[in-house]
Amino acid sequence: MKKIICIFFCHMIILSFGQNIEAKSKLIRGFVFDNSEYASIPLPAAEVPIEIIGTERKTKTDDNGKFEIEAKEGDVLIIQGLFIKTQKILIKDKNCYEINLGTVTGTGLIYHQSKKAARQTNRFYSKLVKKLLKKMESGFYDCVD
Repeated sequence: MKKIICIFFCHMIILSFGQNIEAKSKLIRGFVFDNSEYASIPLPAAEVPIEIIGTERKTKTDDNGKFEIEAKEGDVLIIQGLFIKTQKILIKDKNCYEINLGTVTGTGLIYHQSKKAARQTNRFYSKLVKKLLKKMESGFYDCVD
């Protein structure tokens, strides 16, 4: 009887080592920024579509450029959309990612601006940059794992 129990437990141990342990998903968060010809620093990109290749998991950035999505190590985030250069990000052991999309490609749509409109645009971006710098100083955009 002892031999049967011992053989049974040995088989269980061998079978347990043969199991494929699937990677656990975790909450990934991050920030997406984009450069603007009007601002001196990259600005948060709102409503940028983000999805994980090969899954149905999708999300968008909020007004602060922040996103959260369930992913596991080895998944690939894809960021693509109108006026956005497609980027793919491999999920590694980090839980937070800062993504800079580069230069805005849609700004060429504004051909001629009056001097008054140009001043208003510059004022708007100056105020936006000041608010953004305060958020950065407070640690809002810190990507700490």
